[in-house]
Amino acid sequence: MTVVIIIGSGILLISLFYYILFFTGNWPKKADFNIQFDVVRNLCKVSKSELPQSINILTIATGKLPSWAVSAGDFSGSGYNIEFPCFQIVYENKSVIVEVPFNKYLYNKFSFKQNYFQDSFDLMQKALLEADIIIPTHEHWDHLGGIAQSPNLNEIIHKVILTPEQIKGPTIVDAEFPNHFLSQISPFEYKDYSSIAPGIVLIKAPGHSVGHQFIYIQLQKGREFLFTGDVVWVNRNFETCKNRPWIASKKRLENRHQISHQMKYLYDNFVDNKNQKIVMVSTHDPKQHKEYIDKGYINEGLNLN
Repeated sequence: MTVVIIIGSGILLISLFYYILFFTGNWPKKADFNIQFDVVRNLCKVSKSELPQSINILTIATGKLPSWAVSAGDFSGSGYNIEFPCFQIVYENKSVIVEVPFNKYLYNKFSFKQNYFQDSFDLMQKALLEADIIIPTHEHWDHLGGIAQSPNLNEIIHKVILTPEQIKGPTIVDAEFPNHFLSQISPFEYKDYSSIAPGIVLIKAPGHSVGHQFIYIQLQKGREFLFTGDVVWVNRNFETCKNRPWIASKKRLENRHQISHQMKYLYDNFVDNKNQKIVMVSTHDPKQHKEYIDKGYINEGLNLN
């Protein structure tokens, strides 16, 4: 009888541990995260001619994540395709680059890799040389590794905007910046919102990382975008209404409270809101990106002089 109890207790503990690792990820009933778009839009009050004209996208690499790593309790299929793009915000006479994916050296360390496009990485590097501002949504290697490993790092480092949280965050080491390069960057400090260029506003959104931020963009023709980084990798989380599993969050040092509330906020105000006109952009979702290209919201390829 004692042996049976011990075995039963062991099975129960293992089952509980397995459940915690892979199945826990419920959202809150109400989000405590909020964006004051009246404040954000007020920061964009410039003449229409000063606003950016368009947004371009270039995919540097692709991967495929297992379904269980994307949404808690999701063992439904073979996984979800993801991509690693950079975005180019195009003005009449300047440009801003958002997201700078890793080079092949760092990409080869990624567990779920598929295809790497060296020609696209080289093209992105040319766009970085021509850009006026370079900014990632956060400090993970697949968002700024192309800065850290750039063959033109000395020429572009003065254009890079990084916050103190990003520079001091525990995950930026994975990008393997050369010694002392981060110390050459003057940290860009802001509280909740800050405009970095006409029509572009940063929004604090820690959770996926300590330095995670959203990026709001308003174009000349009036279309608005909200780049949400890695709150979700693909829109599957909005279908299941679940966070990532605990094991995936733990590996990335995520704050599960913060990211769950951000997912809930985005679902309520964007996914489930038919009146919402702002285009929400997740960095890694290829199905979403293709839809936006097909609709003419964003353009495929980069503009180079």
